[in-house]
Amino acid sequence: MLYATDSRDIDELQRVEAVAARRFLAVPELAFLASAGVTDRQTHAAAIENKLAWKVTGNDGRIHGFCYCERHEDTLYLAEISTHPDFQRQGVGAMLLAEVKRMGQLLGVSQITLTTYRDVSWNAPWYGRHGFVVIDDAALTPMLARCLAHQRDEGLMVLPRCAMRYLLGEGKPPIGKPFL
Repeated sequence: MLYATDSRDIDELQRVEAVAARRFLAVPELAFLASAGVTDRQTHAAAIENKLAWKVTGNDGRIHGFCYCERHEDTLYLAEISTHPDFQRQGVGAMLLAEVKRMGQLLGVSQITLTTYRDVSWNAPWYGRHGFVVIDDAALTPMLARCLAHQRDEGLMVLPRCAMRYLLGEGKPPIGKPFL
């Protein structure tokens, strides 16, 4: 089931993010991400307050995955999406991504953007299968350029990263059904 997250979820969201990051152990250059920090409480709280954070839960209420966005002018930036390893490859990420697209349409933004690893199979190739395209460096918005520069400064560029976008707008049919 898809729901908006609330402040009572933050501890579990952080646990899901930490365990999901262990998947990077399979990529030697990125193994350090498995022990990197998780999204801080303040960032989660801001996304929740802005109604830009969602979770997928099982019948038992356990969080299978989550995502949150930030709004930047005419864009929703997908800042984080994580799926617990026990529930990967079961459509959890796709369900979350569909909700982000639906919310983008409701908010009237023109695009969803994100930054990710270009050649890691569950990163850019996965987003590509969901309609996202790589943004050429020359076409980066100032916000995305700053984001990639910050990621470079944080040491995340050990493998190529890219910015991607999914265009929303007139002529596109409504996406999905709303969360409960």
